[in-house]
Formats: sequence, structure tokens, C-alpha cells
Amino acid sequence: MPAAQDTQAPVIIGAGWSGLACAVELAGLGHCPIVLDAAPHAGGRARGLDWHSGELRARVDNGQHLLLGAYRDTLALLARVGVRTDQALWHSTFSLAYPDGWQLAAASAPAPLHLVLGLASAQGVRWCDRAALMRWVLEQRLSAWRVASNLSAGDLLARQPEQIVRRLWRPLCLASLNVEPQLASAQIFLNVLAGSLGADAGASDLLVPRPDLSALLPDAAAQWLKVRGAQLRLRTPVLGIQRAGDRWRLQLRDGMLDARHLVLALPPDRAAALLQGVHPTLDSPVTQLLALRYAPIGTVYLRYQGIARLRRPVFALLDDPARARYGQWVFDRGAFDPSLAGVLSVVISGDGPHMDLEHGALAQAVARQLGAELGLPEPRDHFTIAEKHATLVPAPGLRRPSTRLPAPDLYLAGDAADSPYPSTLEGSVRAGLMAARAIGPKGGRE
Repeated sequence: MPAAQDTQAPVIIGAGWSGLACAVELAGLGHCPIVLDAAPHAGGRARGLDWHSGELRARVDNGQHLLLGAYRDTLALLARVGVRTDQALWHSTFSLAYPDGWQLAAASAPAPLHLVLGLASAQGVRWCDRAALMRWVLEQRLSAWRVASNLSAGDLLARQPEQIVRRLWRPLCLASLNVEPQLASAQIFLNVLAGSLGADAGASDLLVPRPDLSALLPDAAAQWLKVRGAQLRLRTPVLGIQRAGDRWRLQLRDGMLDARHLVLALPPDRAAALLQGVHPTLDSPVTQLLALRYAPIGTVYLRYQGIARLRRPVFALLDDPARARYGQWVFDRGAFDPSLAGVLSVVISGDGPHMDLEHGALAQAVARQLGAELGLPEPRDHFTIAEKHATLVPAPGLRRPSTRLPAPDLYLAGDAADSPYPSTLEGSVRAGLMAARAIGPKGGRE
């Protein structure tokens, strides 16, 4: 058996947004990290895909993503690798609008006046509901956005008016946590609200990527890392890991690689598979990882004849699965990228009967929904993506392993790592940064 190749560089398994964030931070700390990924492309669950529709040669995302102004670490990472965020991201103050005219939008004012003034100018919202909403927000601010860890978001919202839950809180919960309120941790939901609607006015701003997600970060990060001597090795699966002296030995298809520092920037099931049986101290983290559950998310792309445009770039939709209305949000992709004029993306968060439908049937149901709510004709083509393992279920009392795993020089990143945030791009980026900072500067703890 050939000897293992030894490297002094930290090794990161996983080239998703968390692994790339970790690599960029490590490069800034003087390291030349090595990033390994089994896939032929970087980006993990947030990347671009090719869609050929007649004469259209488009790059769309494997899921429509919406960012917030509160995603400060993600925005800083984009800027660090040379992305002009003012050009790459469509920017708007927080606004939640439905095709029937119901609308709630934050005003351009310091917090919390941006919400107070926004409520005053809301459309279709009863005054008693506005008062109840403001009281609820003030109550959460006074309690420092803290509640019991075993409380669900559904419990938290139980005394809110039905229409406010239906049109505001439930859509925000689905958009940020990807599950229904009764399945979501109230504390994690409040963490999101505190960092966005409860912070300064800019934190609640809506940001939509104009290019595809691969062009937004993975491509730029890969080039930035290459210039700084880091390595990104795609199509390189790690078959197993073991402890070898003071090194971590990685079994690759074509040999072995020994490294001092190892970061697992992987989904929970893949991280658990690598860690099982490696070291007795890892039994507890493995158990935690295996207990985590996933929530799906679907995105239906519809292409219309000519240049179909919505009255607004983004609309919330009143879904009703019992009536085969599954769409929860619709985005006018042409408003963000002119090359996608006539293409709409519809998002369906969480589990439900739509997951049992064939992709064509789901697209047809969504098209009928848009026809009824927005008066759109039949689309000329469709493309449906269903990510069954899109995010973690942020259940009440959720427990995830810490960034520093209980074995020497072994770290966890990605949404599997302990965090006050749900499975968002920001949460993944922060986990990657934390892992890199736990390793520290080159030579600092050698």
C-alpha cells in the first residue's frame, strides 16, 4: 500500500457555501487549505443548473433563494472574494405583498419606527390586527426575543390574529425555517426575527441574487482561493477517515491524505457516516447528527410566451394544498436577470402532498394557481426541482454538535453544526467561519 501523502494545510471536506467560507477565512489566516468534494461542481445545495427550454439557454438555481440585509457575514464574504453586491443583488426594503392587494412594508426609518410606520400604511390589514401585531413585537423586544427552548413557533403565535399568522408569520416562518410554525422552534424563529425585523431598518431588506448561485459565490470563491494557493479538488470523494498518530488520515479513491486539521462541512448524514466508529468520544455527536431530520423545498420554474412580467418582482401567495394550490412565493426572474424575461420561479417550502406529485403535474397545478391569482396564461414550458434534503428541521429543543468536535483538531461546519440560526445561507457561512477561527492563524497552535 502506498504511503499517505502528508499535508500541513487544513483539509475541508465539502465545497458548499460553508466549506468555501471556511476556506476563504483560513486563507485570510495564512493557510493554504485543501477543499475536497465528491461533486463535479462547488456550491452544494445552493448552486446554478443549466435549463434548456427551446431557444432559451438559461442558468437557474437548484432552488430560489432570498437573502436578508441581516446576512452580514454572507455579504462580507461575497465582498471579500470580489463580488460587487450592489450589482449582483437586487435590493428592496422589506415588503410582503399578495396579488389581492394585501400589503405590509417597512418604512425608510430607524428601527422600530420602520415597522410602526409600515403598519400605519399597510393595505388590507384591519386596525385591530395592526395593534395586536405591534403589541406582540413590543412584547418580544421587552423579553429580549427569548422564550423557553421547548416552545414551538405555533405556540408562540397562538394569540396572534388569524390573518396576521396566515399572511405574515406563517409565510416568514416557511421562508426562513422551511417548516410549518407548529414544527419550528420558537427560539430559532425569534432569532431570525430579532436579527431582521427587530434590528436596524436595513437588516430587514430583501436581497435577491441576479446571477445564478454558482456565479454569485462558488465560482468567485474558487478563483479567489486559487490565486492564494488553496486547492479545490472536485470529483474527489472521501471514503473514510481515521486517526493516525497526530494526523487525520483520509481515504481517497486514489490514495490517502494525512492532515493535521480536518473540517467536515457536510450534511448531517454524510458527516455521521464518516465519523461512525472513528473514535469513542465521537459517539455522542454521531447520535446527535443521526437524530437530525430534513425538510424539503421545491422550486417550479415556468416560462411564458413573450415577456410576461408581474406587477412586482416578488409576490407572496395564499397556498391551499386542499385545492391544489401549492405555491407560496412567486419571483419574476426577468426583473432580476433580463436574460430570464418571461420566467417565473415559484417556491414551495416544507413537506406536503405536493411532494407526492410527478414534476409535470406539480408544475401544471402551480400554473393553474398563477392563472387564478395573477391572470397568467398557460406557460410554454416548465422545470421543477425538488430538494428532499434541503434544510434541517429546526424543531423545538434542537441539539446539534458543536463546531469543535471532541477529538483532536476535528471540526464541524455546515448546517449540522450548533448555531442559533436555521439552515440558511447565512447560518452555513457563519458555521464555516467559526470552524476556521477555531483552527486559528497558521503557526498559532502548531
